[in-house]
Amino acid sequence: MAETVQYRLERMVPELEEFERKGLFSKTEIKAIIKKRTNFEYAIARRIVKKIDFLRYIEYEMNLDMLRKKRKALLPNNDDDKTRVSEYSIKQRINGLFKRALIKFNGDVSLWMQYIDHAKRSKANNVLSGIFVSALQYHPRKPELWILAASWEFEDNANPAAARVLMQRALRLNPDSESLWHEYFRLELLYVEKIKMRRRLLGVDEKSLEQQKKEEEQRAMEVDESDENTIRLPTITGEDMENWNEESDERKTVKKMEASTAEALKEGVNPILNGLLAKIIYDNAIEAIPKELDFRTKFVDIYRMFSESELGIDHVLETILRDMQSNPAARSYLAQRHLFSKVKQTSENDTSRYIGTGEPEFIPAIKACVEDFNQAVQEVPTAEMFERYTQFLLEQHNFTFEENLKLYLSKVLQRAFKVARKMDVSSATLCKNHIDSLLEYDEDKAQSVVTKSVQQYPNSSDLWLMKITLCSKDDEDELFQQALKNCPESYGLWDFFTTCLGNRWNTAVAMKKQQDAGEELDKLYMRAAEQVTMLLPSLSTAAPDDRNRIKDLVLCSYVRWSKEAKGVVGARAVYKRIIQSLYPTYGFYQTCLAIEKEEQDSEPVEYLYEMATRLDNHKEEIYQMYISYLREQKKFKKADHVLWKATKEVPEFQIDNQ
Repeated sequence: MAETVQYRLERMVPELEEFERKGLFSKTEIKAIIKKRTNFEYAIARRIVKKIDFLRYIEYEMNLDMLRKKRKALLPNNDDDKTRVSEYSIKQRINGLFKRALIKFNGDVSLWMQYIDHAKRSKANNVLSGIFVSALQYHPRKPELWILAASWEFEDNANPAAARVLMQRALRLNPDSESLWHEYFRLELLYVEKIKMRRRLLGVDEKSLEQQKKEEEQRAMEVDESDENTIRLPTITGEDMENWNEESDERKTVKKMEASTAEALKEGVNPILNGLLAKIIYDNAIEAIPKELDFRTKFVDIYRMFSESELGIDHVLETILRDMQSNPAARSYLAQRHLFSKVKQTSENDTSRYIGTGEPEFIPAIKACVEDFNQAVQEVPTAEMFERYTQFLLEQHNFTFEENLKLYLSKVLQRAFKVARKMDVSSATLCKNHIDSLLEYDEDKAQSVVTKSVQQYPNSSDLWLMKITLCSKDDEDELFQQALKNCPESYGLWDFFTTCLGNRWNTAVAMKKQQDAGEELDKLYMRAAEQVTMLLPSLSTAAPDDRNRIKDLVLCSYVRWSKEAKGVVGARAVYKRIIQSLYPTYGFYQTCLAIEKEEQDSEPVEYLYEMATRLDNHKEEIYQMYISYLREQKKFKKADHVLWKATKEVPEFQIDNQ
């Protein structure tokens, strides 16, 4: 190992001598560079080498090269001789380090990405080609590498044919990759767009040629009108006609071929310029991935980033209707297509995808959407289809401010709910949409509908929330108990419950009735804490993390409220009662510790840490915090005792600052 390291260091001598000779680095700095490189070389020459050692070495060399460039720019005799050793030695070393790292860690895709990124920033195009070849040999199943390689060939290397070949190979190996199909599709559209742009710049596109022809005709008319006595010579003479008649069959054949070629190159006739390749790619893509709606709609989004793409978009929409006629999500997408803006998008995240509510095209588009939705609910009379229809109408109703349009949308909504009732189609979400539509115009009817809906769907937390929101304050507690009994796993319902309790306390404080409200709220909080402790562990639908999340919410809200209402003494009484009987969670202990640390009283903090160490999870984190706290308080003897205890309970326990 030492011989190899010495050999590599000796090869650096010409470079370092040139650094000193040109005044880029002093002798002291060069000695420091040698020492640093020696340490790095020994680190990466170990039998069990780590990737971080290579990355640190590479980072050091990059920073060194950056410093060299800055100092070179300040030299008075600054030359740009690229053949000097100092100009390329560090870049070569960085490339060599990446290669050596990838020999050891060729399965690390992120390392390949870093190497590619460095080569791009260094504009090392001759190196990049080899990097992509090696990376794809090791990782042929990584679509991001294929996309990166094709993008480089197309954009940086100006080789569309090579980019196309790469994407075709990638799809043969990864036919189920949605991103590859989308990027190959985008590649072909970019290629056609560049050809069209070049034709426009050269003035050989159809619009330019038509404009040129009109200008020539206009000039000819101006000549005729300016001088009536002007004699215009014929464009074809008699001699030309005789020569034409005597032309051979070969000459006539060539002229026919030239005419047909010129005709084929017209944008309106040329299938390539009309997007034939993109259409073929799309058809092959939906054959490989036939059932994904989002996969198909992404093609529409890509089309919309290019000019003259209406025919392609229509083809995609036709295939969606053909293959997904009974899919509510697909029918909803097709119905909303009328709101798509005709303006070309500048990016995938462009917010101008839909027609604005203030534009004149908006109302006809809304009516077209309603017609398509009405047809969809007749052909696909399912609850999901009605849910999507009514949700669309609600969104448009809430977005618009024009009164007549709001009234129209409201009437269409009520008609949709009436049709759903006639077809005997119902769901909790549909009921919720119905109530939302009534809130603005008829609150009494909304209360009637929500009462019937809760009876029909007692396990819907959204409907219970709406019923509680519409009820009087006197019935609130009773409704909450019914709701939490039917939906104990609903985090949103528990969150709303604790929020209402907090609002009730704020109202009592404002009215100076803290004492009466405090006793009532304490009972409600305690009952809620007991409920989440008893009910949630028996739930089969909620995951353990969800159960702990709800339990944290209720218990932590209880402690925070008790601190606000009764001070730290009241908070201590509450959290001690919870610890003794309600099996608190790690999040609860964190809340209590935050409260106690504000008081700067070490005894309650130590009590909480001792209780927290009894938990089955997060033991290592708790012990780490406990030991750190004790050392901050200068209680080293107790900290050592807790450390000994932690090593017994947690295998391989380590403390960072022991």
